[in-house]
Amino acid sequence: MYGLTKNTTGSKTSGLMWIIVTLSLLLSTNLSAQLTPERLDSSNRANNDAQTQREPVQIANNIWWVGHSEVGSYLITTSDGLILMDTTSTEHAPWVMESIKKAGFKLEDIKYIINSHPHEEHIGGLAQFKKAAPNAKVITTAGTAAIIASGGKSDFRNMLEGDAGADYFEAVKVDGTIGNLEELKLGDVTMVAHITSGHTPGATTWTMKVMDGGKEYNAVFMGGLSASGVERGPLLKNELYPEISDDFEASFAHLKTLQCDFYLYARASSIELDKKIELKKQGSAINPFIDPEGCKHYIDFYESRYRKQLEEEKAAQK
Repeated sequence: MYGLTKNTTGSKTSGLMWIIVTLSLLLSTNLSAQLTPERLDSSNRANNDAQTQREPVQIANNIWWVGHSEVGSYLITTSDGLILMDTTSTEHAPWVMESIKKAGFKLEDIKYIINSHPHEEHIGGLAQFKKAAPNAKVITTAGTAAIIASGGKSDFRNMLEGDAGADYFEAVKVDGTIGNLEELKLGDVTMVAHITSGHTPGATTWTMKVMDGGKEYNAVFMGGLSASGVERGPLLKNELYPEISDDFEASFAHLKTLQCDFYLYARASSIELDKKIELKKQGSAINPFIDPEGCKHYIDFYESRYRKQLEEEKAAQK
């Protein structure tokens, strides 16, 4: 159903390609040096409520950023239609629709809508897209599907914070679910779902092969890795999400095995979007979005933050 198949080959490419890409990056601008913890930490990002529209950005041959100034939405073009990853919030979803049209594409050509993780700023506009893109089927993991079907009410963070602090959205029933390492195929593109739970149950990192400059690379769309703090997401004695710590551990371990050339995530600041756009305009010898060191830094930063919170919680229980 829905072009789903089990991935049996994984997402590794040859070690030679990795060496070539890494050496090229070392010879060009060191983007990872710009990817500081302060930029990754959500407390230092622009306020979600103070966003501005952004022109569509072509990341690679068939990958577009169609989100706004901070929160991302990606459009993947295929030989048989479009895949949209994330819709952004209820408020900003119309901007994404405008951006898709500005890039020269039609909403009715969207065949699949997929998701990184089901927080309102990333998926709140899904109900609007279901109406505006009538040919699109929503495919998520089972964990994500349950949260979307509740409009965010079953999200453990919203349940901990209560109605006053929760971010709810219009509930949507998905059209199908996808399992770990299963593939979603459309035309000449195959997306592989990697369930990387912890930030939310069923959070999904997606990978795909992409051609750029006549070469094949592996693109990794991170699914969200942040440990939310003891008040919003305790790692020990979390009755609403008992397996949260085990899920984080499994996610970090798995992500370290992925070949990551194009480092992508649904936050402009996390991937240094503006800096990379400028480097691309300047005619960088290598596509600046090819950033394996940035990918590694992202994983290491959030693993370090997770372990810090875990140790603090353990110490508090002594």
